[in-house]
Amino acid sequence: MGWEKKGLIYCPDGSHDWARHSFMTPSPWQRDADTIRLFGGMRDDAGISRIGWVDLDARDPSQVKAVSEKPVLDLGSPGMFDDNGLILGDVLEVSETELRLYYVGFQLVEKAKFLAFSGVAISRDRGKSFERVQKTPIIDRCPEGPFIGALHSIARLPDGTYRAWISRGQGWEEIEDKLFPRYDCWTMTSPDGIRFDNSTAQPIISPASQEYRIGRPRANQRPDGTWELRATSDTRAKQYASFRFSSLDGVTFTRTDDEELPRGAAGSWDSEMTCYPAHIKTTDGRNLLFYNGNDMGRTGVGYAEWVEG
Repeated sequence: MGWEKKGLIYCPDGSHDWARHSFMTPSPWQRDADTIRLFGGMRDDAGISRIGWVDLDARDPSQVKAVSEKPVLDLGSPGMFDDNGLILGDVLEVSETELRLYYVGFQLVEKAKFLAFSGVAISRDRGKSFERVQKTPIIDRCPEGPFIGALHSIARLPDGTYRAWISRGQGWEEIEDKLFPRYDCWTMTSPDGIRFDNSTAQPIISPASQEYRIGRPRANQRPDGTWELRATSDTRAKQYASFRFSSLDGVTFTRTDDEELPRGAAGSWDSEMTCYPAHIKTTDGRNLLFYNGNDMGRTGVGYAEWVEG
């Protein structure tokens, strides 16, 4: 048993000026029995990302049913934390009439490469449109995360509170005269999934010896009540890879050696890296992983399916 890679699903064809290339940080949500709506960040000619979606056949996710004609969430107002790009976060269905889209907003500043903090928008029409809860971040800067505070997965707990898994960025790594952000993984709780207190966050995953960053933590609870988490790391030799972690409580995680999605054949869309995996269990009981390939999503998004035996 294991993950069986099914191949590339989608990459923008360049026909829209807001979506010339890339489908980054995929986040799946099963809209109904027949449709998985996959949200992701699509980039324009300047490399600025806005959030769009593709609808996939739930029984055969290689089949694209529809693609968003315009961003489902566009850039924030000038001067706001999300005025220079958006990527996913997570998508959480709170009720039939409340779908939350958690996202990471980027802002350019003069003396650092960028700032990236978290916002949330809500849909009341099953993902057709979203409105921001507020113009400012729900997770903002703090001493432990002065440059990045990025929510990448969130779950509602049995007592009605919420637990989020986030990346925090503390500085920059210079590699071959280029600056790359350094970050690690944390977890924090919230009474309502909107209000977060940075002082309550706990570190959960740090980079290993050759790594300088590990992030986009995507946690999900197994049927037995334990948790698994997938995160993507980068080394100083620029080797991107995703790893799986396990936990009894969603807080204390043990790293496994599982690189669940091996790179593809030379010249393929995922020959250089497989990254940012996002798990979904479908309503008919299948387990799927959506993930990015080369250049952190520039070549699009594909998927794998868990196969028994």
